[in-house]
Amino acid sequence: MNKHLLTLILMGSSLALSEPLSLQDAMQKAKQKNPQLVASKTHLDKAEAQKTSARSLFMPKLSITGKVTKIDDDITIDLRDMRTAILGSNYASTYTSVYALASQQYAAYGDEGKAMAQKAAGTAATQGQQTLAAQMPEDKFKLKVQDDLFFNATATLVWPIFTGGKIYSAYKASTENVEAEKAAYNLVENTVMMEVCTRYFTVRLAEEMVSLRTEAYNTIQAHVDQAKKLEEGGQISRAERLRAEVAFVEAETEKDNAERDLSLARLALANTLGESDTALTTTTSIVPKELSESLEEYKKRAIENYPGMKQLEQAKKRSERAVTAARGDYFPTIALFGKKELYTKDLTILEPEWAVGVVAEWNIFHGGETAGKVAEAKATQREVLSLQNQAVQNISLLVEKRYREYQHAKGRLESLKKTEELAKESLEDQQKVFNAGMGTSLDVVDAQLSLERLRIAMLKANYDATMALAGLLETSGQVEKIQDYLESGK
Repeated sequence: MNKHLLTLILMGSSLALSEPLSLQDAMQKAKQKNPQLVASKTHLDKAEAQKTSARSLFMPKLSITGKVTKIDDDITIDLRDMRTAILGSNYASTYTSVYALASQQYAAYGDEGKAMAQKAAGTAATQGQQTLAAQMPEDKFKLKVQDDLFFNATATLVWPIFTGGKIYSAYKASTENVEAEKAAYNLVENTVMMEVCTRYFTVRLAEEMVSLRTEAYNTIQAHVDQAKKLEEGGQISRAERLRAEVAFVEAETEKDNAERDLSLARLALANTLGESDTALTTTTSIVPKELSESLEEYKKRAIENYPGMKQLEQAKKRSERAVTAARGDYFPTIALFGKKELYTKDLTILEPEWAVGVVAEWNIFHGGETAGKVAEAKATQREVLSLQNQAVQNISLLVEKRYREYQHAKGRLESLKKTEELAKESLEDQQKVFNAGMGTSLDVVDAQLSLERLRIAMLKANYDATMALAGLLETSGQVEKIQDYLESGK
């Protein structure tokens, strides 16, 4: 009995500290702390960031680069051969012009005059060449274009204005990816909310079971006390009293098992809610209302609203974008560009300080790569369409299964309700007969156990109907609305 006393003490302290929790509160806690939802939210945040990145593809890209370069030697241009040619040309032209004038002047002297003209022309040409050479120093004709150590700083702007639809497709794909991640998040949330419902109502069922087992325990304990009194009065045999005590021990065991099940159910619920405190007490009814909509209406709603279907719809749109993006490789890419040198001191005479223009690139042969990408994207598109069709069939089948499970559980519950009153009357009659010393302890115990089994069956039927209802709402992404479908205060 010490072990059972300890169990009662622990259970009592747990109940004393337990926190009343409605299903709506449980769902809100899960949204804030459930690890699956927190992880899924990060995927959505990532998709939003990728959309921002894709939007930037429409904008020009401006960059600034700077570098310091050391080369093996200065870069120079040697123009000394040009200087030599200039001097030679000057000599020839001076000689020719002077000789022509001198020949006329000394024409009367014959051959001697010709020699004098040649001498005068040579002297003038030499003097002219020397004068010009002095004006054009040789070192001026060896130009340094670039030092062996130089620095560059450049601002560059590139703005794609036509990419064959690839940028637009990338942006639309990122937008659809955000919607797909939202659908994925809603799917995870829907699944987690279903898990919350399952574990919440498992706790609720376990609490009802503890209450029921405790009531049976107290009833059989009272029966044992009565049996002892009747045995002392000689109205029943020792065997009858022992049978009552055996039933009492069995009831005590069932009550302890129910309390352990409740403790485990609370632990599972706290884990789903991301809570460390397992002292939770449910307050939401486990009794579902009658469904007001037809099976076909639930099917239609599920196909329209189930997060998995929305996820596939976004996958279909992304596959269409992938085809467009793949076809973009058939077209040229055209971009505007601009360049400005920010540090001009080390610029060579061959480099401009700024430049603007248009650049076009058209890969006219890819070896079949583009055609392969288009074929791959189209295959993905067909795959998604096939998955959509299969998903519609699966969702319809799942809705019908859960709808029928709900109807079956409700039908079973109605049947059980009809026999509950009879079981109560039977127990009361057996207790009266036993107290009068005319019945047996076995009859009382059997009647008590029969009523207990009936109530347990009713609890499980209510639980099964509630779970089928939650599953039905899960298929249309509306698990959170389950409280609208439950009876209040039951």
